[in-house]
Amino acid sequence: MIGAAAIRKALEARKDEIIDQIAHVVNIDSPTFPSKGTNAVSSHFAEKYRTMGADVEMIPGTHETGDHLLATFHGKRETGPHILLIGHCDTVFPEGIAAQRPFTMKDGIAYGPGVADMKGCLVTCQFMMEALLTEGFEEFGKIGILYDTDEERGNPSSRNVIERIGKDAAAALIIESGRANGSTVSSRKGSCFGRLLVSGVSAHAGVDPEKGRSAVHELAHQMVAIQKLEREGGTVNITGLSGGHRPHIVADEASCHVEVRAERQAIFDSMTDELRRITSSPHIEGTRSEFQILGGRPVMEFNAETEKLVSIAAEIAEDAGVEFMHAPSGGGSDGNYLSPLGVAVLDGLGPVGGNLHTDEEYLELESIAPRGALLGGLIERLSTK
Repeated sequence: MIGAAAIRKALEARKDEIIDQIAHVVNIDSPTFPSKGTNAVSSHFAEKYRTMGADVEMIPGTHETGDHLLATFHGKRETGPHILLIGHCDTVFPEGIAAQRPFTMKDGIAYGPGVADMKGCLVTCQFMMEALLTEGFEEFGKIGILYDTDEERGNPSSRNVIERIGKDAAAALIIESGRANGSTVSSRKGSCFGRLLVSGVSAHAGVDPEKGRSAVHELAHQMVAIQKLEREGGTVNITGLSGGHRPHIVADEASCHVEVRAERQAIFDSMTDELRRITSSPHIEGTRSEFQILGGRPVMEFNAETEKLVSIAAEIAEDAGVEFMHAPSGGGSDGNYLSPLGVAVLDGLGPVGGNLHTDEEYLELESIAPRGALLGGLIERLSTK
């Protein structure tokens, strides 16, 4: 066994190289759309992994996304387990931001668009894998590294790719950044986001109000009913209200956005079933409603398989020099798609960062080596099973 301590030492010796490469990819604008930037980032890593001996496949994106990178390493254990690592190349920042606010460092902290979410994590994963191979790691089955290009938009193109590649994995290690307190993520809420459209009948509000069927009134009834879906382990958020166009006309249209989140799949399914029932059963005769689902992810539950993974990670953390913690998260990630398939998933295994999706997003540079060592140690341990 190489061990997490040796991996950490190897990463510490290459700290300057790692930082230089993080700076390079942070300074590439890579919003989900247009795909030029994400293709530049995925191509950059494709060349790095190809040089390391991986079988590299660029999986064509759909829905106008960039191409997804799959780098596969084959070890000497032909029947060994399949370990899958997943990250994403896209950020929430539009084109032009990297020029306005490029990579910078101050007092051991790196700043820049997507530095923690998650370009610093992609680079750390690459150098970690290189350290493993350089140290002679070869007793493994198959290690897949998937960098998709559309996670920030809910994986419209890569969800099927993640499920297809990951369904037979012994474990999925998601390399999103560690939480600000250093915690990994062992569960994530599922989500359903959509737009509720209500149609009514317009009429003059003073002369013929009885002929009208107010879409705004109907929407109000439905919003109250939808908000009552909240329960322990499940939340509702209603935003983006709109309705009517003129003050003296009964509104013939109204809409809002609805988001449901839940920490257990059974709760999530119950809430979304009830949401569909509410939106298909009008309170005011003569109105019609339609709920258009715009996105969402299933629940990433803390199940028995993830519990085993957490126990292994806790053992390795001591050797890596990391205080191991795990916690739930209300947000989603690539890992949400594999948990329902029975795959053991542990998230937040990248370096520590915070203030994600803001101008103050940061990455703790001193966390790169120990977190990379934890990730590498996990791969090594899981590969021996």
